Amino acid sequence: MKRLAIMAVCVMALMLGCKNKGKTASADSRDSVAAVIDSIIEESDTTPMPMFLMRNDGQYMQVLYWSYLEEPQKSDDDDEYFEESHQRWALQASFRRNAAQYTNMLMADKFVKIKYVDEVLKDPDGNTPGIGECHRKEIPSLCARFDFADPKEKKVDEYGYLECGTVIVTDSYLQSRRLLSLKPVESAGKTLPDFVVRQLEKKYGMKVGHQQLTATIGDSILWGHLQFEGEYKDAPKDGFYKDQKQALALDVLVQGDKFYAYEELGMYDEEYGPGWNADDGGEYVGCYLMAAFEGPKGLEICFGRDAPESSAVGMFYLRGGQLVQHIYETYHNLIDEELPVWKKDIDEMRRLFLADDPHEHKDIILSKWAHVYIDYDNEWILMRDKADKHGALFIRKDGRISLIGVETERMKFTQAEKDNVNYLKLSGPAGGPSYYTHVWTYKDGRMTGEFTVLEIYGEVSEGTINGREASQAELKSRFESLPEGEALSAYFQEVDKENE
Repeated sequence: MKRLAIMAVCVMALMLGCKNKGKTASADSRDSVAAVIDSIIEESDTTPMPMFLMRNDGQYMQVLYWSYLEEPQKSDDDDEYFEESHQRWALQASFRRNAAQYTNMLMADKFVKIKYVDEVLKDPDGNTPGIGECHRKEIPSLCARFDFADPKEKKVDEYGYLECGTVIVTDSYLQSRRLLSLKPVESAGKTLPDFVVRQLEKKYGMKVGHQQLTATIGDSILWGHLQFEGEYKDAPKDGFYKDQKQALALDVLVQGDKFYAYEELGMYDEEYGPGWNADDGGEYVGCYLMAAFEGPKGLEICFGRDAPESSAVGMFYLRGGQLVQHIYETYHNLIDEELPVWKKDIDEMRRLFLADDPHEHKDIILSKWAHVYIDYDNEWILMRDKADKHGALFIRKDGRISLIGVETERMKFTQAEKDNVNYLKLSGPAGGPSYYTHVWTYKDGRMTGEFTVLEIYGEVSEGTINGREASQAELKSRFESLPEGEALSAYFQEVDKENE
């Protein structure tokens, strides 16, 4: 339990501090790094920098935005994050101005032609989507969208790897850079050169623990990462982790007899050891390289870093004998994110409910909704009024919403499962000694049967099976085989006031 608690703290620390992590150099060094990035952003209107397709919505590929559209304004003299937030906005603003120029997507070791389509600036409810998160396809992201230039290309959703980041560049970038070959090192046992490890151990006064050679660039450049054992006692005391014990890992580039390292701080616990991300088991998750270019000012590397809770993309630049990291964004990966129900969906469900019985339903307002799980193959939406007296159950397939049944003060839904068959039951008193039951059965996502039964004084009287009248014996046999049901479990969300 303690380990989980520690890792939960790590998640918060890394997600909150991801923009500053790794910045362990002196103030002068940090200023020089910021100057390099500022210079690159200033140049990007002439030669736009590489960008990353992070997701696809099934139709288009998406560059997820990392800053809101409005230019940040400095609030006061001690706004320590203003320069950084403005720098992030400036890079995005440059991309947006030049989005149509991004016509090349790297696939394996060659570029294919793509085209800019548009921006997504609002969700179906008219709200501005959030930033910094990798949503499921059904939830809009603030983003720019791209498609293949050749309509004969496969559909976007056939390229599953586009989900994890793909490099796109402009013609001007390719004209001023040379694409270098990039080969992943598949063997888990490959390590960095001994002279690099020895000198880094000497520099930091710590022993190297886990290390891994992960890629070769061009003919002779090596890339990998390592982590040191124990606490990093010389860690800076002015950063995000200043009040905590820290661990240290390095991303390392080796070029002949020279090498360059970028520091990545983690958290250190005396009992459980280091941690950089939740569930990393104490092992630093290094960068993976997506592309490398020889530019007019030096080496430029497109990288990503995936961890259980996040995915980062950005660039490494070799400038002035220093390995400079420029993270565009560390996107939070949402898991089991709920399907969205938009205002238009609410309106459609209310329309279907009213159309089912215009006279009885005209004064009933369905004011809240919840996903319920009759099975896990279909999307079920339950709506009810404020008093939970009236409601309706809907199913959405291929974007189309259908009404399944209506709850009243007497008639309520229950569900059950038996022998891999899911049962949905709507039942209740039907007046006098009568009791009505309507049952739907589902298997492997498909409705496999439907029957109704009317009981009088507890005895089966009449009913139907799949729409046809059935005998009492047949109905009784099927009715008595029903498994015991339970009420639908629902966590309701209130509909916005403007919809009521």
